[in-house]
Amino acid sequence: MANHKFVTIEEVLDTDDWGLIINKNGELKGLYVPKGQEDDEVPQAIATLCEKYFNVNWADEDVFMETAGQNTLH
Repeated sequence: MANHKFVTIEEVLDTDDWGLIINKNGELKGLYVPKGQEDDEVPQAIATLCEKYFNVNWADEDVFMETAGQNTLH
């Protein structure tokens, strides 16, 4: 087995990077949005990936709402 260096997300992401957070079951848990870009449109490649593979419906405002203590996307 190869040795792996574990790094934090802060070490990996640049200040303008977006990220997908996937849980251990392969489900979309969250979308990391860079600071200051909270009101920007989700980049098309990320939006398409989320729609196609995780069935995200961006028109559904509940995607971002807290339900039962948990957001669909945070």
